[in-house]
Amino acid sequence: MRGRAAAPNMKKPGFISGMLYRMYRIENRRLRRLVERLVLKLEHGQTYSATIRRIYSDYHRIEIGMYSYGGCFDASRIRPYTKIGRYCSFSDGVCVFNANHPLEYKSTHPFFYSPDFGYVDEELISRRTIEIGNDVWIGRNATILAAVRRIGDGAVVGAGAVVTKDVPDFAIVAGNPAKIIRYRFDKDTIRKLKEERWWNKDIEELKENMEEFLHPLKTATNT
Repeated sequence: MRGRAAAPNMKKPGFISGMLYRMYRIENRRLRRLVERLVLKLEHGQTYSATIRRIYSDYHRIEIGMYSYGGCFDASRIRPYTKIGRYCSFSDGVCVFNANHPLEYKSTHPFFYSPDFGYVDEELISRRTIEIGNDVWIGRNATILAAVRRIGDGAVVGAGAVVTKDVPDFAIVAGNPAKIIRYRFDKDTIRKLKEERWWNKDIEELKENMEEFLHPLKTATNT
């Protein structure tokens, strides 16, 4: 078997990372992009960085689990109060919405409900928490709308899908509106994976049993 690269040493964020975290509070887009690049360089990228997760949690109210990576680190597309589990794979262009424009008001324009434009003092729409489970793969340009409360563990959302309702654990969905194509595994395998909850372990623990991840579990079924 070919040798595998060792995972980066997961040290606690140091002084420089802490300083960059504090700099991020300055609401300047160029500065924030620079801070993100420096943090990721210091801490081995999105997959491993604890500081980038702290930044997104504290400044954007987006919770991102360890080892998740990709389009989830885009606060212009992922809205506040989104909770993302561990080991998730996000392609570019994924959008998560947790509120709609108000249909019952005189206007649907954000001038009249968002304080970001300076015409109202507080946000007049309510935002819902959207939970995206562990080991979820979301394809390029998929959109998750505000009616969704949960994308289940192990789920797959196809590229360009428009998700309008909750996605069960280990379901594969695609289309507009997104529909269940099939499940990744049979019901018994799904039950065992949910009981095992392997995603709660760090990669250093999992690598000791890496062979379990290198072969198909079972042929996926349509159940």
